[in-house]
Amino acid sequence: MNGIRRSAVAVCATMAAVIAGPAGAADFYKGKTVKIIVGYSPGGGYDIYARNLGRHMGQHIPGSPNVIVQNMTGAGSLLAANYLFSRAPKDGTQFGTFARTLPLLALTGVGKNVRFVPDKFTWIGSTASYADDAYLLTIRRDKGITSVRELMGKDAKQVTFGSSNFGSTGFDVPLVLKDTLGLNIRLVHGYPGGSAINLAITRGEMDGRTQGLSSLRTTGDWRKERIPLVQFARAMSRHPDLKDVPTALELATRQEDRDLITMLETTFFMARPYAAPPGLPADRTKILRAAFTKTQKDKGYLADAEKLRIDISPKSGEEVDKIVARVMAMPKPLIARYKNLVENPKAEPRKVTWQIVTGTISKVAKKGRVEFTMAGKKKPIRTRIQNNYTKLSVDGKKAKGRAVKAGMTCKIWYEGNKSTAGRMECAK
Repeated sequence: MNGIRRSAVAVCATMAAVIAGPAGAADFYKGKTVKIIVGYSPGGGYDIYARNLGRHMGQHIPGSPNVIVQNMTGAGSLLAANYLFSRAPKDGTQFGTFARTLPLLALTGVGKNVRFVPDKFTWIGSTASYADDAYLLTIRRDKGITSVRELMGKDAKQVTFGSSNFGSTGFDVPLVLKDTLGLNIRLVHGYPGGSAINLAITRGEMDGRTQGLSSLRTTGDWRKERIPLVQFARAMSRHPDLKDVPTALELATRQEDRDLITMLETTFFMARPYAAPPGLPADRTKILRAAFTKTQKDKGYLADAEKLRIDISPKSGEEVDKIVARVMAMPKPLIARYKNLVENPKAEPRKVTWQIVTGTISKVAKKGRVEFTMAGKKKPIRTRIQNNYTKLSVDGKKAKGRAVKAGMTCKIWYEGNKSTAGRMECAK
């Protein structure tokens, strides 16, 4: 009888462990904070997706930890990817999102600053796979260009496109379209993020950019300002809302050009990827992947996504693993051609004419937004502090954005109201 009782106790204990999930999971995450690192500035597409994820994912992780989003900009999100791979804690408390094309960039071996191996990341999933999205080449409506054909050929008009930096989608896609379709694009890089590029287009500093349809929809009635000329990441299928706009594959006339376009489009199947550091414990990997998947079905999460007008067409961590494996197995001649493009981009760095002002900080808001007042100005002026872009000092010492407080007097280098500050020198 004692043996039977011991067996029954063992069975009950085993069942309890199965129901509870991985041992110690709830205990580990309870009371902790999970950080989602975003490789781009606040307000852009990657940031909007990450913040929506962060609002809802915590309730699906055992122990219901607090989940926050932290922006880590630099080098077209390469800084964030390198951080996640080499320096972030490998305990399941940090994961993040960066440019979908970075695995392809790493494969080329271009750039001494690439310090990660794509298939060594612990992939958590992707919130979108472009199932109901399109990556668009858009241009200011007042340029008077209504067809991409006007940008093709020897006598084509030239347009100036803004991008963040090497390795970002906004940098790579225009390069590929220039090479495969012969578009007369002058590419300017070095913007801190998508919101800064959008502002540059509104001001007339740039003619256009490439950007996801779902991201564009978050900006309101975008078609009042811009015209879409080419769809990317759609293969031969036009988006149902853009039936009059051709896809890149439709426009390509040579098979080698179609192959290059198809290779880059593969990365869009993991359009908004999330990765944790390599070597994450198996139980924590399972927890984060399961929580990520459950969040994609969460009614509150989906309702918020609908309000934000962003596409939710998720891929699991296992599915992203397979997409990365496909990228890693691309034919060498294609990789060589892509490598040549990114090594010789014929792009130019952004030139900035800074406005230098001195004002008193009147308000510090979320996402690094700061308001300041100046003598003779009735209304407060807005700027944004972006760590890893804004060079900030307080009382002569290097500082982070959170060190700026209301009441401080600051000398500010910026590009005008609502732009990101390039430099700030503040005194308490």
